Amino acid sequence: MIRKGLLLVILGLAIITAYLIYQRKNPYHVQVFATTGGWGYTILNNGKLLIHQPTIPGQPGIVGFATEAEAQRVGERVVEKIQQEKALPTLTNDELRQLGVKIP
Repeated sequence: MIRKGLLLVILGLAIITAYLIYQRKNPYHVQVFATTGGWGYTILNNGKLLIHQPTIPGQPGIVGFATEAEAQRVGERVVEKIQQEKALPTLTNDELRQLGVKIP
């Protein structure tokens, strides 16, 4: 009887632990892709498309990021803003510069 009770407690703790780990998983994922004008990024929320950004945000024309790393950094910053503000973010030219983006 004690063994069954102990087994149930251990099983319950394992289920609770697995649930808490699943809840901490970041639902957002940044994917970087090449474009004809450079690099862009896509942000997925639990595997569903949230943002598709083939160009540098807020800039005139069709100019992509110069490097894959730039696109990745900006995409990650956008995810941070989404998580902090619970809304679609905007990036200023100063923020883009701080992330190492060369604005044309």
